[in-house]
Amino acid sequence: MAGDVAGDDAAESAEDPTEESVSVSTPHAEAGPASSDVGFRLSEPVLHAIDSQIISSGLRLILFLPAFTGFTFFVTWAFSSASPAWWADNIEPNLNMSFSVFLASISFVVLLGYTLAVGFHRYRVAMSMQAFEQRIDESNDDHRSVASLHGFDGLVFSMKQSGHHHNRSLLFAVLASFMLLVVLYVGPADELGTVSLLGAAALLVLSVGSHLPTRSTPFNMVDRTGLMAAYSPPVHPSTLSMVFNDLLKTHMDPLLRSEYDEYCKGLEGGFRKTVKRAFAHEKFLMTLYRHATGLDRSTMENELKEILTLKGMEYVFKHPVFTLEVWLVLMGTITKRSPAFFRMVDRLKQNLESGDSPAMEDLVFEVDMENVVTDRANLFTLFHNLSDQPRTVVFRVQTPNFLPKDVALTYRLEPGQRYWWSTKSLPLAQKGNEDVLGKMSGLLMDSTVSWQTLVPISNGDATVSVRLEETNGELLLGRQINVRVRAEFSQWLRRTGAIMAYVLGGCGVLVSSVMISLQVFGITG
Repeated sequence: MAGDVAGDDAAESAEDPTEESVSVSTPHAEAGPASSDVGFRLSEPVLHAIDSQIISSGLRLILFLPAFTGFTFFVTWAFSSASPAWWADNIEPNLNMSFSVFLASISFVVLLGYTLAVGFHRYRVAMSMQAFEQRIDESNDDHRSVASLHGFDGLVFSMKQSGHHHNRSLLFAVLASFMLLVVLYVGPADELGTVSLLGAAALLVLSVGSHLPTRSTPFNMVDRTGLMAAYSPPVHPSTLSMVFNDLLKTHMDPLLRSEYDEYCKGLEGGFRKTVKRAFAHEKFLMTLYRHATGLDRSTMENELKEILTLKGMEYVFKHPVFTLEVWLVLMGTITKRSPAFFRMVDRLKQNLESGDSPAMEDLVFEVDMENVVTDRANLFTLFHNLSDQPRTVVFRVQTPNFLPKDVALTYRLEPGQRYWWSTKSLPLAQKGNEDVLGKMSGLLMDSTVSWQTLVPISNGDATVSVRLEETNGELLLGRQINVRVRAEFSQWLRRTGAIMAYVLGGCGVLVSSVMISLQVFGITG
């Protein structure tokens, strides 16, 4: 195995003179836009920068402005019958305007700003959706059918739902502005003005309630990873063959995944001929992950040079799509979404660094799961046969708090390589593969990694029992995992806020509509 992975210096020196002839293809994802789309392409980054820094994020005017407007609405209603003494004695004679009318005017200006902010945000989202459709057309022209990939329909549905929410938010904001104009026309002291003020406040609450769900699935087409927040993987492999590669592709949105497939074709052309392709893929991604978690750049480059030719290094560091910044975002995203896997990897890393022996002499067995489960639990398990004989084991999961409640999986573990485990302490990175990066890459390549999804039944404390058995039922190793099931706070807050906004806003609109109808038709109590 060691001879397959890394050749000696003589073999590498024999390969180096031919490195310049390695052909590395560039993916078609960066195909330039048509001349008629140049203005559109140039304007979207500008709008996204304004939106992310001022409107939807950063200053968050889209949330601050309605909050301030709601406060001025309340003060306008409180002083609708009479102005405070300091205003009536000093300011009202000069302005010829009551305190409530003045505040209603301020409310209208702020509400108009909120309406413009919602409209700007909606326009930016519409442009991102248009850019997405154009990229899909470009992919189809390049004979890369993105629409046939898993998760595409779910991503499109999520984007369209976000667009519908923005449309409703803008509609309610515009209606609230018209209602406030009625208040300014008849005056807050008038009964019709008071009812119209209630209607404007209710419509504003509905507008904010329509916007809140969109904050859970933001997306843009400016960043290469701009669609990942709106994408939720519908399926994933239960057994990972190329662990890092499969995990990464699972969390990529369909558009980025199609570009990654093209990227891998060019990357394989840059691998050294003395390195196994599967090992090179795993070590490449493992090194990038370690760089994202603190490995310095010079050490990262030295590790990559062990698997990449000069052309390969140039391809990696000058690629127009998968830049180093994009890789850092990707690694951060999958680390956040699958913390159990990376905790398991870090535990194996610590064992290799310290030279600890595995729990069983001839079998490496590791299992991990999130400590806090919000939506679904990801249970990762790694098996690595250290013996020279194949063996069959049964992996059993039993839990009363998740579905499925009882899972039994039978795995045939082929003879592994002790080369990928060491009972002596190892450095994190050094020349060759006798380091933690090399050992971990090979261990993941030759191991069997299981990924099971468990759906919680209820919130609260939960337990998951994991058993590793022989085929005759004899227990080899057993563990119990205690977790806490609860709703994710930000998601819960947005969902609860949206529901309350719809209920309160709907009741306010209903009451104000009835009262306005009674006044229009001259019906009094």
